[in-house]
Amino acid sequence: MTSTLLTDRPGFTPMIARLVGMMTYTRETTLEAVQGWTPEELDLIPDGHANSAGMLLAHMAAVERIYQLISDGHPDPDSALEAHHWPGLNLGQQGRAEVRGRPLRHYLEELARVRAGTLELLAARDDAWLDEPLPFWGGTGNRHFMWFHVFEDEINHRGQLRLLRRHQPGLQGLGLTGAWLEPLADGRGVRCRMVHEGSPAEQAGLRGGDEIVAIDGVDVQAAYFHELRLGAAPGVSSTFTVRRDDGTQDVTVTRVARPG
Repeated sequence: MTSTLLTDRPGFTPMIARLVGMMTYTRETTLEAVQGWTPEELDLIPDGHANSAGMLLAHMAAVERIYQLISDGHPDPDSALEAHHWPGLNLGQQGRAEVRGRPLRHYLEELARVRAGTLELLAARDDAWLDEPLPFWGGTGNRHFMWFHVFEDEINHRGQLRLLRRHQPGLQGLGLTGAWLEPLADGRGVRCRMVHEGSPAEQAGLRGGDEIVAIDGVDVQAAYFHELRLGAAPGVSSTFTVRRDDGTQDVTVTRVARPG
C-alpha cells in the first residue's frame, strides 16, 4: 500500500525508518511503471536507448545489493557480489547479452529478495551508524548518503522505464476503470483500495475494500500484483470476482476513454 507518511516504523530507529519509507515509496512507483509487462516488452531496446526495462530492473537490484556490502564494511565488495548481479550492475554489452528472455516475475522476485536483505541489515543498525563519517568516492560521506544514492539511482532509472513505456504499442491508449487497485500482503493478490465517484467501477458496483480473488475467471490470489496485466483499451470489460463479508460475487467493469 502506498504510504506518504514518513514516520517511525517498528523495528527501525527514527532516521532509518524514514529512509526505509522513502525507499519503499520509490519501489512502489518503479513497479507501477512496469505493471504487467511481457518478456518481449521487458527486452525491447528502442533506437536511441541504451538499456531495456529488464536491464534497468536488474541494475536496481545489483546496485542495492552491492551497497549492502559497501555500507556493511565488506573489505572487497566487488569480489563478494554474486555473479548473477554483474550483468545488471555493468549494463552495456554484458547486460544486453545476458539480461533478456525473463518474465517480469523474475525481476519482481529478485528485487524483493535483495530488499529483504536491505531491511534485515538496516533493522540491525542505528542512526549513529547511518550518520558515521567515512571515506567515500574520494572524499568523506556517510551511509545515509549511500542509501539515499541507492533510491536516487532507482528514481533516475524509473524515469527511463517511463520513457520506454512510450515505445510499447500494447501499453498505449488504455482505458479507465476508476478503481485504485493495490496488492495485499507480500506483493501478492489484489484489493480495491477505492473507487472514484461516478466511475465505471463505481457504477458496476465495485467497492473500496473488496478483495479481488479472480479476474475474468483466472485466480489471482497467489499472483504477484505487479505481474498482472490490468490495463486494456476503452470498451474492454473485465469481470472481477470479489470477496466481501457477505461472500463472493462477480462485478463486470467496462473501461472508458481517459479524459483528454
